Amino acid sequence: MNASMWAMFRALQHFERTSEPAVSPLAAPAAQVKDFPAPSLQTTPWTDLKTFRAEQLSHAENYGWVDEKLGIAHVPIAKAKEMLLKKGIPVRPELAEEAEGTHVAATGESNGGRTIPAGGPDKSGAVAPVSPKPAEPAKAESVPAKKPGGGL
Repeated sequence: MNASMWAMFRALQHFERTSEPAVSPLAAPAAQVKDFPAPSLQTTPWTDLKTFRAEQLSHAENYGWVDEKLGIAHVPIAKAKEMLLKKGIPVRPELAEEAEGTHVAATGESNGGRTIPAGGPDKSGAVAPVSPKPAEPAKAESVPAKKPGGGL
């Protein structure tokens, strides 16, 4: 089997070499990427991805201007988290309502087709551990015996 495949490939290579058309010396050379207008296809996507990730990481870890005229800048993520912990997230007073947020359970239908109840408090938070009750001794209850006629 292997020998026949090897022989077939050798024959196909020989056929390809002998049947190639002759190329004229006046023919235009093969086109290069630079010959085409932008945007062009990626020739090395792995290096483009490395460059993109390095730029994103540099942007996320350094200070810089978003709009210098308006005084809008970006800060490193660690610094932004620190600032949020100190100041808190600003909330406009007219939007701070009791019913907003996770105080009321969602309504509608879940992705499994079950209905989601509404109107009660949100019970999706952490549940306090429940201590097990000590087992109560079983009470002996009298069960009426069946009568032979099928009645009680």
